[in-house]
Amino acid sequence: MQILDTERLRLRWFRPEDAGFLLGLINEPAWIAGIRDSGVRTEEAARDWMQGRLLDPYWRLGHGFWMVERKADGEPLGMCGIFKRDTLPLPDLGYGLRAIHAGQGYAREAARACLDYARRVLGRDELLAITSPTNEASNRLLRDLGFAEEGVTEGGPDGPTLNWRWCATPRAATDAQAQIDALVRRFFAAFDNRQGAIAPVAALPALFLPEALVTAPGQAPCSVREFVEPRALLVQGGRLREFHEWELAHQTVVDGSNARRELRYAKQGLLDGQPYGGQGSKQLDLAQDGEGRWRIASLSWKDD
Repeated sequence: MQILDTERLRLRWFRPEDAGFLLGLINEPAWIAGIRDSGVRTEEAARDWMQGRLLDPYWRLGHGFWMVERKADGEPLGMCGIFKRDTLPLPDLGYGLRAIHAGQGYAREAARACLDYARRVLGRDELLAITSPTNEASNRLLRDLGFAEEGVTEGGPDGPTLNWRWCATPRAATDAQAQIDALVRRFFAAFDNRQGAIAPVAALPALFLPEALVTAPGQAPCSVREFVEPRALLVQGGRLREFHEWELAHQTVVDGSNARRELRYAKQGLLDGQPYGGQGSKQLDLAQDGEGRWRIASLSWKDD
C-alpha cells in the first residue's frame, strides 16, 4: 500500500520482492556501524526478516518501517517510518538510507513527512527515537526535527543507545469526548482521496483494537484486515476517486474506559467514473487500550 508522497519521495509498504534491496541495505557498513548487524546474509533470510520485522506490523499496528523511493525514477533509497519496539513504551521514528544517497536531504525529507503523518493520521503527539551516541548524522537530524535528548542507556544488545523524545505542540486534547471526536475524524479521513491524495487506509489497524470485528450489511463479522483490503484496492487502485465520507450527526455515550458512538454519515465520489454516494448510519463501540488511547472495538453500519 502507498503511505505518503513528498516533493521528491514516495513511501510505501515493503513487498517480498524487495528482499534483494533490503539485504544490501542492512548489510552496508554504515548500517551495521550506526544501527545494528542483523545477521541476515541471504535473500531467503531477508524475506523472513522482512516478514516479521516489516510486513506483520503493518497489519498489527497500522504503521512500521516503509520503503523510501525516489519519485523521479522509482529508485529505492532506504526505509523510514514509525515503529513500535517491545523495549520502548511508545512508537519511535526510525530511518536508514543507502550510503550512496547520503547528503542529499532524503532522510530529513522522509522523516519530517513521517512526523506529520504520525500526528495527522495516527493521532500521535509524542514519539521516541534511539540512536548510537556516536551516530552524529542521525543525532543532528533528530535535533533538527525537534527531538530532545533524554540520556544514554548502557548495556543494550547493540551497545549504548542515546534516547530521544519528540512532543507535538500543542498537545492533543485529553478530554474523552475530544479524543473520540478526533478518532472518528481520522477514521473517515482514512478513505479520503480527493484531489489525488493518497487515502491513508494503511493506518486503519492503528485505529482499531487488534481483536476488533467489523460487520458490513448482510455479512458475517470480519477482521480489520478483511475490512481494509478490498477498500484499499478501491481508494488506492483508481476505481473509487474523489471520494470522502463525513459525519452528519452523532451521539456519544462514555462509560469509564468504554464508549459507544452512533452516527449518521454521508459519502460521495466517483466509482468507475460514475457518481457514487449516499447516506447511512454507523455504530462504533470504543475502548481504551493499554496507553489510555481510544480505539475502535467494533464497527457496524447500514446504508439507507
